[in-house]
Amino acid sequence: MKRFNIAIVGLGGQGIITMGTVLKNAALNSDLQDVSGSERRGGAQREGYVETFVKYIFYEDNSELRDPKKNMHSPMIESGGADVLISLEPLETLRGACYLNRNSTVIFNEMPHPPISVRMGQTSYPELSYITYELEKITGKLFFYDFDEISLGNFNSLTQRNIIALGVLFTKTDMPISKVVIENILSAGKGAKDNLEAFHIGLTL
Repeated sequence: MKRFNIAIVGLGGQGIITMGTVLKNAALNSDLQDVSGSERRGGAQREGYVETFVKYIFYEDNSELRDPKKNMHSPMIESGGADVLISLEPLETLRGACYLNRNSTVIFNEMPHPPISVRMGQTSYPELSYITYELEKITGKLFFYDFDEISLGNFNSLTQRNIIALGVLFTKTDMPISKVVIENILSAGKGAKDNLEAFHIGLTL
């Protein structure tokens, strides 16, 4: 049995849950044998920490698929178990670093959204160089972009930053599903034109 585990983290309002939903629906609309996942959305309405997991599962043969001992899966990703970590906030990338291993790929938004403690002057926000330094202690596969700026520059809105990140996911990792499946899902949803364009922008980064 093989797995491809994706952890997505960020803040409420950044489209973290939406990204997970698109990736899970993509599995259901592809040849993938199984998909599992979970969400932590407690802070979704107050700019708090949000995470979602997507676990793609491949069975070696049909006997594994039929074996209830082998086709039951935790929706959570264990410590060090992520093939990919996507983050839409730099500091939250460090929070999600517990899911990384030396082979993990990290894709993150370099535009900070300082927490209240920083905005009130009680503490300081770490430099990007510090964040990348800490991540590089675990893995060298780091890709970071200002998704906020890219989204604002192309759509005059931050709404598409998560979809741009999805495009990057397909260029920087060996995703087990076709990008065409994602395109089909985006084309059938709300804001289809902009979302498809955002996805294609991500594919060029």
